[in-house]
Amino acid sequence: MSQSRICVLSGRYPASRFASIYNHRAYCNQHGYAYIHCNWPTGQANPYLNKLAYIQEYIDAFDMLFWIDDDAFFLNIDKPLTEFIPPDDHYLSICASPGFKSLKTFFSSGQFVLRCNALGKDFIRSAMELSEQTVKDWWSEEYGFFTGGDQDRMVYLCNTDDRFKDGYQLWDYKHFNSRAANVFGEDPHDIFILHFTGRKRKKAGDYARVQKQLQRGPSLLTKPQEASLRLVDPFLTRAIRFAKSRIKARV
Repeated sequence: MSQSRICVLSGRYPASRFASIYNHRAYCNQHGYAYIHCNWPTGQANPYLNKLAYIQEYIDAFDMLFWIDDDAFFLNIDKPLTEFIPPDDHYLSICASPGFKSLKTFFSSGQFVLRCNALGKDFIRSAMELSEQTVKDWWSEEYGFFTGGDQDRMVYLCNTDDRFKDGYQLWDYKHFNSRAANVFGEDPHDIFILHFTGRKRKKAGDYARVQKQLQRGPSLLTKPQEASLRLVDPFLTRAIRFAKSRIKARV
């Protein structure tokens, strides 16, 4: 399969406060994957469903979509996605909840590989069409924390719909859904993708601490990786614009 047919898809509306767009772009440059960052309103009343709407927008254009949340970063940009591509008769590769956490879910929809075949398209369409109440009425403790979002709908379909029950691969979280605690020695392993989770204040705190621990900037890229993108400091850019405007005003 041509790598040009693999797309890394991410985004959020309202726009993300994480600098993951630069991280994702550097990763895709490394492997020749397409990259699309979505930040527009989709009209969905539930903001979690923006993710599914973004996927539907591009599912016909690629053989494979890798969704990565806007609060997730590639720490190892040399590792390709090929290991995690679902077999031909499957539609989804996704990670289980971290075993060391007290708050668990059946799986995490923060990152997953979706094969853009008929089954994959049916899966996303079915998740969009489900009512939250149907999922909530079915939900039990064995499936973990109920988020009220896309993840619960995906869990429901994987456990109740015969079309989807046997077509997904469930990976250990260490493969592509590591957490900030792992950076600080909890259940240590080589981190491929780091996903910040929890409430806004916790995520912001973890994000700042990880930058300090790894001695990296907000993109969580190394200095050479950032240099390859020729990033411009947005604060410096604004200062230059302001200075130019003042000069023009005086002329």
